[in-house]
Amino acid sequence: MEMLRQRVPLWSPSADAAAARVHRATRGHVRVLGHGDTPALQRLLATDPVANVSVSTSVRARQTAGPGRGRNSAVVMGIDGAAGAGGTGGARGTGGARGTSGLIAACWAGTNIIPVAANAEQAELFGVAVGAMRRRVASIYGEAEAAVELYDATGWTDARDLRPEQPLMAITAPSAIPPLAGSRLAVPEDFSRVERASAAMFAEELGFSPYAQGASQYRERVRGLIDAGHSIIAEDPDTGEIVFKAEFGAAAPEVVQVQGVWVRPSFRGLGLAAPGMAAVVEHGLRLAPTVSLYVNSYNTAAIRTYERVGFTQVGTFATILF
Repeated sequence: MEMLRQRVPLWSPSADAAAARVHRATRGHVRVLGHGDTPALQRLLATDPVANVSVSTSVRARQTAGPGRGRNSAVVMGIDGAAGAGGTGGARGTGGARGTSGLIAACWAGTNIIPVAANAEQAELFGVAVGAMRRRVASIYGEAEAAVELYDATGWTDARDLRPEQPLMAITAPSAIPPLAGSRLAVPEDFSRVERASAAMFAEELGFSPYAQGASQYRERVRGLIDAGHSIIAEDPDTGEIVFKAEFGAAAPEVVQVQGVWVRPSFRGLGLAAPGMAAVVEHGLRLAPTVSLYVNSYNTAAIRTYERVGFTQVGTFATILF
């Protein structure tokens, strides 16, 4: 589909306005899901729990496939099945699932855009829909072909970084490597130190401060991970400073996804990463039968560490950052 190239918008429309724009831009092939679509969306997410854990976690927290409350709340778009190639025929409107073969592809559209079970043709339609919604976003990520196709179809030109190949890895049993001694779940009293470590990791990974996108929101995110028991740390016994940390950024009954793995620069090369990740796996397997993560393909040192711990590649992600 030919589109004029444009910049990512600076604001987000209401759910009703988004639904109308999606319908017009895709000629009814894509619709905004409603509350009645929740069982169908859950079934679709269950087809690949590892790849879909981020969306599964968000839908579970919201308890519906329907639009969230508030002007900037996320919506979920869907494509219903039909006999034609690509399965892009079917439902119109924003109510329950009305396609001829049920929901066959979806796309979370919030601060992050995440395609679900979408082939290239469906991802292109979602990209057209996202571009028409004029929604302000921070990233597009998910299964590589779909994420890149979706981005191309938005018509946006101002991506800050394109990471087209990110091995998606998983482990289902404890590591053979002994966990890092002293590693533990962070508690509320650790907040200030965890915040500093998390901000340092964020700035190193993304090249700008997390506070640039809202200091209070970032602090609330860090605090929420600690309160949920999803933040793992290890400290220097002499100074008390955090030398290793990681979090479970998404957690569903089937899968937890690791994010924010960080070793303090002055402690790198001392062999902390592998036992630290073994500790993360140990904690993660208490929450779900599978622990997953995705990593940039150019980060060969990290990939080797994850493989030593016991992770294997189960797919490929891509991320586009704005």
